[in-house]
Amino acid sequence: MRILYTIEEILEMKYPYELFTGNKETAKKEHIDLLKIFHPDLHRDSEKYKEVTSKINELYSETVKLLDNGNWIEDGLIKITSSDGEKYSMKYNVEYSFELGSYFIGNRSILYLIDKKHKDFVENALDRIKNLKYENNNMKSEFEKYFPKVLKRFETMDKKIGLLIEKPEDAYSLKDILSYYSSKVPPRHVMWILSSLYNITCFLYYNNLSHNGINIDNYFISPSYHSGFLLGGWWYTVPIDGKMLGIPSEIYSIMSPEMKSSKTGTFLLDLESIRLIGRTLLGDKNGMSFIEDSDIPKPLIDWARGVSVNNPMEEYKLWESVIKQSYGERKFIEMDIDITKLYAGKINK
Repeated sequence: MRILYTIEEILEMKYPYELFTGNKETAKKEHIDLLKIFHPDLHRDSEKYKEVTSKINELYSETVKLLDNGNWIEDGLIKITSSDGEKYSMKYNVEYSFELGSYFIGNRSILYLIDKKHKDFVENALDRIKNLKYENNNMKSEFEKYFPKVLKRFETMDKKIGLLIEKPEDAYSLKDILSYYSSKVPPRHVMWILSSLYNITCFLYYNNLSHNGINIDNYFISPSYHSGFLLGGWWYTVPIDGKMLGIPSEIYSIMSPEMKSSKTGTFLLDLESIRLIGRTLLGDKNGMSFIEDSDIPKPLIDWARGVSVNNPMEEYKLWESVIKQSYGERKFIEMDIDITKLYAGKINK
């Protein structure tokens, strides 16, 4: 901890690690030292010192709570003690919250921390991933790399389920890619990203599964190899025509009245999720502005503003024609990502 802070600096702090050290005894001493400097009884202008003292006490309370629960999150580092006393630490580039908890994206892994009340969703995800079927070894070697590999499962002292998922080092979430391109990804790159998604939905269809969680948070891409990885969202995966367990809010927003009424899994929802991703990456979730956007080929605009009516195999064929009509024959277009800029200022989101 720094010896001296200004009142303004402390009031702008959001996270315990900005003010305190991740050790209970050290943090206690730091707290006392700070109060000796900023306590309102020591200053005539007591109102502003009351405010900063309140902030110090708030951050200290959060520090104690975290450490009592065996957790500590610093700028780019998370430390966790499991309920059985095992200690874990992981460097991460960005933290996000989602409907079941939070997750931390590292260079080679993703750590999900999920509230224990959602245990059934976790069990469902693990079961769906474990029981994916493949026609033969060639199909298995091609597709299993696109899906989660669980490296570790544990329970934290504060009753959360920890899942550590392997991630290719050069794979980045679409959420971060979209931010990197200032909310509009070049259409040529959007094309290959969507192709990889259609490939995966065809595999899910082969497995008779409705994923129900295909969005920019859960899909990761490798710019180097033009491949994609569906690493999140498996909590909601059910058999086609099976009862839905839940769904992310943005996917719920694109469900037809029939889907909402039946509450059963359908491949059409996964296909519509791909179109939503496409519109989002192109800069407009609704697609209203595309007509005036000269950067987007008309066949791609028509696709983005249209709806899915066929099964994934047929939709993939239609997508191939959209590619050809938009840009001609397939051609590898390099996507050059500056990693330092990708994660700049993104530790906690």
